[in-house]
Amino acid sequence: MPSCLIVNPVSNANILVRYLKRKGVDCYAIIELEKVAQIPKLSSKKKGEFQADLYKEIFTCEEQLPPIDSGLFDAVLPGSENGVFLAEKLAARYSFVGNNPETSLLRRHKDEMQHSLANSGLAFIPTTVVKSKIDAISALEQWHHYPCIFKPQSSAGGEGVQRCNNFNELKYAIDNASWGKFSATWTTNDNFLIQPMIPGSEYVVDLVAYAGAYFISAVCRYVRGDELNIEHCDFVKKFTFMLPLDSPVSVVLANYAKRAAEALDITYGAVHMELVMGEDGPVMIEAGARIHGTITPKLFMDSYTPSLLDQLYDVYFGDPRELKDSVLVAPAVVSDVICISGGVCSSSEAQISEELSGLKSFKGYSCLIDLGDEYVVTHDLFTSPMNACFCDVDTNQLWADVCAFDRVAERLLDGVAFSAENWLSIRSIYEAYLKPT
Repeated sequence: MPSCLIVNPVSNANILVRYLKRKGVDCYAIIELEKVAQIPKLSSKKKGEFQADLYKEIFTCEEQLPPIDSGLFDAVLPGSENGVFLAEKLAARYSFVGNNPETSLLRRHKDEMQHSLANSGLAFIPTTVVKSKIDAISALEQWHHYPCIFKPQSSAGGEGVQRCNNFNELKYAIDNASWGKFSATWTTNDNFLIQPMIPGSEYVVDLVAYAGAYFISAVCRYVRGDELNIEHCDFVKKFTFMLPLDSPVSVVLANYAKRAAEALDITYGAVHMELVMGEDGPVMIEAGARIHGTITPKLFMDSYTPSLLDQLYDVYFGDPRELKDSVLVAPAVVSDVICISGGVCSSSEAQISEELSGLKSFKGYSCLIDLGDEYVVTHDLFTSPMNACFCDVDTNQLWADVCAFDRVAERLLDGVAFSAENWLSIRSIYEAYLKPT
């Protein structure tokens, strides 16, 4: 029976681990408790992201790991963005396939990513790195590209990302940034970046790499808060649409993503890449050498064949000769709850689950809130208390259920409300991609 070590399995690693266990893979975990201890506050729901009963054994530091010649593992996989560097380091230590730890910054620091794209002759986003508030104020005096983006060098889920439309807004962002604070990626925010904002629709390409060859798992369209005129959450995705890989935009995005993955020296494993389709074509915003976050990989199993997890299994444990690009088999949507005001949850998770269970296209949800818990105005992924996923070949059923879910979120969590006209417009965005080529 094959076995693997999952590194820092938080976020949505439970989806990956349950899949591997169903395929007969024994899973071990290493979770860096000294880093977990630095997280200011963890809700009971966030603590539940790590499920100890899924693993044969759990290690809490590198020193506890078995010797190189133990034969206990056959592969090392990151369990989240937080586990990418250590997974690369341990794969090299055990002489397993993996990405080169010496080039790890290309896959973790957003400025290094952009420099790598530029050096490879690909479209990139010019990036200024600032290493202190004083450094940032100095750069501010020389900055003239608005609107612009101010964000941490290493972050995830939109944490700390600010859109600045003018000098004063950029100065405010600099003055109020989380300098020196511990981030969601378990790193310290010692450096920040200033980038011109690239206008255009946002997409994500998920793919897997095997020995430097790339296979597309999914192409998705993000519909963000700014596109829907939702205040204070410009970069929060409200909807994620799964696209057919043979649509014209998917082909262009996939071709660029493969070249970008090569530029980042990703040779094995999953790749999650966010891009914007600008006037001159696609350009990468950032990428991670790990699977797509949130509940989305679960939805891929219903909407694409082979799924991302099927492909990832073949990279590490199956027959890599079977690897191929995926095909969309049914339209699918993820809806994230965007709270427009704060409050206290008046329903239990069980009650919410019961309300959703009758929706025919409903495939699952992630809920970080329960009866009596407080929720806040959504401004990034981490302040969205819930999302749900839907998949059905009948698009009328699909959209009826997505609308029903959003009405539940509006009632229980002060979720953003849409008019009938809004819903028609949102649906039309997706269906334009589903038309036969």
